[in-house]
Amino acid sequence: ILSAGVYTVQGTQDRLRDRFDNHVTPMTLDGMEFIHDAVFVDEKGPVPLTDDYEGILWMQQNLEGSPVILEAHTGTYRWGNRITNYTGLPAVVGWKWHQEQQRWGYSDQIQRRISDVAMFYRTDDPRVALGIIHNYNVQYVYVSTLERRYYPEEGLAKFERMGSTLERVCCEKGPATIYRVRSGATDIAAQ
Repeated sequence: ILSAGVYTVQGTQDRLRDRFDNHVTPMTLDGMEFIHDAVFVDEKGPVPLTDDYEGILWMQQNLEGSPVILEAHTGTYRWGNRITNYTGLPAVVGWKWHQEQQRWGYSDQIQRRISDVAMFYRTDDPRVALGIIHNYNVQYVYVSTLERRYYPEEGLAKFERMGSTLERVCCEKGPATIYRVRSGATDIAAQ
């Protein structure tokens, strides 16, 4: 028991040092405390985790039920799926390796979802984006620093032009933006 307790404390500290460029949060019971100062060094560029803090809190405090969200998909062991991890909400696709382990016979569908997420953020065509929203019953779209690192600006800029189908619901300060899919928007995509 003592050995397991030592590993829990020391192992966690080493894991944080390894993953967040020697940044270690003081001991706390707040599972999101590390977000305030940590920076994930991604292959596409640094991602300050605090950039997602306001968006995560907004979703935790304002969303009811299990609306499907769309967020960036990244390679394994990256900061991807951070919104689903901290809200418990379903996403179009989860962490690739977990999905493949748990749904072994569906690897082609997992890859299709990964491709659709990439297409959603990359395309500058709102109708293509609406088709993906409709196909997966997406109700919220998340854009922050990670999405800006992984996807081109022209693809992300389309969200501001989609005012008839997407409504910005968060956030006034900081880099996170959350869009709610307006009622009836998926009906337009189905036509």
